[in-house]
Amino acid sequence: MKAELKKELSALSLEEKSEVFTFLMPFVTPDGDLDDSTELVDELERRLKADKLNPGNAVSFQDFNKRWAHIE
Repeated sequence: MKAELKKELSALSLEEKSEVFTFLMPFVTPDGDLDDSTELVDELERRLKADKLNPGNAVSFQDFNKRWAHIE
């Protein structure tokens, strides 16, 4: 099933992939606020601090999208 799904998803346009992503997000995100997960918030804050200390490693959304949006 995984290979079949991968094949079908890779055939979608970027706009269609975005629609699938938007549709599926409620099914894979936790219910409730992020405040319930202190470990997740701590990790996100740690990453944000690391990014601010070393902004040269940052990747723009456009560059990220170019790199990963069309990988099969």
